[in-house]
Amino acid sequence: MSILQKWKSANWFRNQRIRYKIILIYLPLIFVPLFVLGFVSNQVYTNAIVKKTIKNVSDNSSLIITRITGMLTNVESCANMLTINLNKVIVEDQQSLTAPETSLQMYTQITNQLSFALLVFPDVQSAAFIDNNNRIYGSNLALERNKEGITSSAMLKQIDASSGNNIWFPMQRRDYLTNGSDETIMTLGKRIVNIYTGQKLGLLVVNIKESALTAIYQKIGSLQDGSYFIVDDEAVVISSQHAEDVLQEVANPDMKRWITSNKHIVGPTSFEYEKTLVVSSEVPSFNWKLISMAPLQSLTADTRKITLLIVMLGIVCLIFALLGAGMLSQLIAKPIMGLTKYMKKVKEGSLDIEFQVNSEDEIGMLATGFNSMIRRIQELLSNINWEQKKKREYELALIQAQIKPHFLYNTLDVIYTLSEMGRTRDVQRTTKALADFYRAALSQGRETITIEEEIRNVKDYLSIQRIRYSDVFTFELDIQNDVLSGQIPKLTIQPLIENAIYHGLKTKGSLGLLTVQGEIVDRKIKMVVRDDGVGMDPDRLKAIVKKTSSPQEAVGYGFRNVNDRIQLYYGEDYGLQIKSEQGQGTEVTLWLPFQSEEG
Repeated sequence: MSILQKWKSANWFRNQRIRYKIILIYLPLIFVPLFVLGFVSNQVYTNAIVKKTIKNVSDNSSLIITRITGMLTNVESCANMLTINLNKVIVEDQQSLTAPETSLQMYTQITNQLSFALLVFPDVQSAAFIDNNNRIYGSNLALERNKEGITSSAMLKQIDASSGNNIWFPMQRRDYLTNGSDETIMTLGKRIVNIYTGQKLGLLVVNIKESALTAIYQKIGSLQDGSYFIVDDEAVVISSQHAEDVLQEVANPDMKRWITSNKHIVGPTSFEYEKTLVVSSEVPSFNWKLISMAPLQSLTADTRKITLLIVMLGIVCLIFALLGAGMLSQLIAKPIMGLTKYMKKVKEGSLDIEFQVNSEDEIGMLATGFNSMIRRIQELLSNINWEQKKKREYELALIQAQIKPHFLYNTLDVIYTLSEMGRTRDVQRTTKALADFYRAALSQGRETITIEEEIRNVKDYLSIQRIRYSDVFTFELDIQNDVLSGQIPKLTIQPLIENAIYHGLKTKGSLGLLTVQGEIVDRKIKMVVRDDGVGMDPDRLKAIVKKTSSPQEAVGYGFRNVNDRIQLYYGEDYGLQIKSEQGQGTEVTLWLPFQSEEG
């Protein structure tokens, strides 16, 4: 290009209106990044989807393999259990086997044992026992047909030649010792011997259906538009979601070659062929491979949607760029830059600032929201500090209340007295209860514990107090099992029990009853501490409920302390309710949200 042409081109661009200049600059700034973004995101997202799919398939395969291994282990456990039970049945009645009525009784007992084993181990489909006289006992009558095929089968001969260990036979279809010749089953054989003498008692056959393995695929993370199947070292399908493929070699030559070439690889492996992702995982102890297949087209369907979305977004951005290119001005940029500077100060930790608002447009609204947010953050920080301080105060107050010297001294006096009386077992139990009580009071620094731990602490406390005040009260605990996993601030129930003993039962003058109940009501935990002690007069009860009792009153202070802690943790909807009638007793109800330890 000549100098004249360059000069004319420069003058042409320079002489264009500013709006057109912005448009000419914006066009490549929009199209080039969007093109690169679309291409790169497509590749990155596709690779990420494939990797994530491999990870998910591997995880699901691990679950499937674990379930299969557990199922096969259950079959072996079933065979071991039958070995013991059949020993018991046969050895006890062996002397009278020749009597016809005893033979019928023996048949009934053995078949009952087989049926019972199927109930205990539902993974087992059927089981049969062949005694030394070639009599067949089946968990159902179908297993007892074709006796000639049974007695002459190579499978039984192999079992008979064993030393009593479990022998697995490969997946197969046969017309004996099965419910039907069209069923595909896997069989475990075991030679049953007298566990005392080693004498052979018979042969045991336990069957598991191939469909039982297939059912696991559908329950554990099955692939969308994909499939699972199991193959052996020779690429023969052992189990598959497609029944027609079972006991057939893998049809695809490439996949068959890949399976046989990787038969010694332990970890998950994968490869792609014909737009399909294939992942292989080893099933231990059986030299099997779990093959997972997922079509890449279905995996990358979302990628294509995202690419199309980026293209549409580029068109929309282009239109808006053309419409708004001439609307940029210092009027918009300047307040934004000012607000950005203030945000940087906030990021550095300075919250004592306020951005001056000089307009009521969007920038002004943004600045107002920014100022409100800063003020709200300051309030929240102040509230959090206050709440944490109050929680620690309540926590320390409760712990200090439990480590009061007179409680410790009195308990040690009880231990000393029991030792003087020679009640060594009571000394051990009391000492253990005291140690466990203080250990629970600390709880390794945790603020909340499970209700099971809290109840254990309550039991330790009550054990100590019951020894001290054996003529004052007895206690009962009625806690539902589903309550025990709930969470509770530590040292919540014990102060309520302490109030009931010292202010309700101790001054009663006769043996009283203290009960602690726990249940779940409308997804809330309801704990009730009830005593049949002296109760409270209406004025005192009203003062405690309205928080007007003096700090020196232990009942009112303890009640408020626990109630305030609960409401600090969970809100005003939870806390304590108290009912009392003078001369009849007192009932305190504690409400908590049901939150398990996992939640």
